[in-house]
Amino acid sequence: MEQLNPARPRLTIKRAEVPSGVDRTRRIIVAGLLMTTAVVLLQAISQLIDFAVLDLRIRGLNSDTHHSLFGVASLLAQMAVGGVSVWRGYREQRRWRAWSGLGLLVGGLVIVRGLTTFNAKTLAIPLACVFGLVCWLTWRDRGAARAVVWAGLVLMGASLMLHQIGLAADASGGSEYSWAYQITGMIKHGAELAGWMLLATGIVGCVQRPARKPIPDGSLLLEMESVAR
Repeated sequence: MEQLNPARPRLTIKRAEVPSGVDRTRRIIVAGLLMTTAVVLLQAISQLIDFAVLDLRIRGLNSDTHHSLFGVASLLAQMAVGGVSVWRGYREQRRWRAWSGLGLLVGGLVIVRGLTTFNAKTLAIPLACVFGLVCWLTWRDRGAARAVVWAGLVLMGASLMLHQIGLAADASGGSEYSWAYQITGMIKHGAELAGWMLLATGIVGCVQRPARKPIPDGSLLLEMESVAR
């Protein structure tokens, strides 16, 4: 005679898959902040050395020109913003037209900036469009990434004001051999470089990965298994 044992519960604990989006965003932001800080400090130090020690003889260290080392770095950071904007639109397929438009607009400004002398009045409208698009597109991003993006916009706005009204404004007649001119220039160009780098960091930090099949967090499954003898 076959006897069946009563159903015995077996407790099986499956390790839940913790969403990696938040951790990934945090890692990208930390890396971007460290890189931005390091590059801006190097820019300021090189400008100080070129002015105080080398008497502005090494043009590659003078950030007043786009052909300098850190002038090129600023252009590359701006290109990165355009590139990650297009990439984000492609990856997320959400408002991709707006992201692509932002990327193309920023890319066009790179060409204008690289080939012409900066003029805040001429670039006011396209830059205002960039600012508005960035604010709208990142409005619902994660708090940390959005804060980084908007901090970048604030720095770029400060740089634009210094370009227009500061002692180191491009149209200024102030002597470049004064400390006031050099310090204002370091702040102006450092804010511009940091702004573009922070924009790229915050935008790429919230790029969504391809969707996976959701697994409930902390899933605890109780399996009832009947064992017959």
